[in-house]
Amino acid sequence: MRRLFIVDYRENGVSKHQCFETSVVGPATDAAIVTACHVHVGMHNDLDSVTKVFADMSAKELEEIALTPKILFLPSRHLYVNVEEVKRCAQLLREA
Repeated sequence: MRRLFIVDYRENGVSKHQCFETSVVGPATDAAIVTACHVHVGMHNDLDSVTKVFADMSAKELEEIALTPKILFLPSRHLYVNVEEVKRCAQLLREA
């Protein structure tokens, strides 16, 4: 089964994301998927979120809309969110 993911992470303190698709054979726990995504972006990087996207598109197509408001309309489920990063971003928004 083909699955689409958006992974947000920080590399040397710089926020980045990657969109990719993978095939999963058999059942996989959310924890196993999050670990695989972390390995994909590099275990040395800080993982901020992993989101599973339920859409019939390629990773390239997902990448084209990932930073646009259209992303809000795609069905998705968050598998992992770094709460400390959310708090940090919320504080930055309050100060702005």
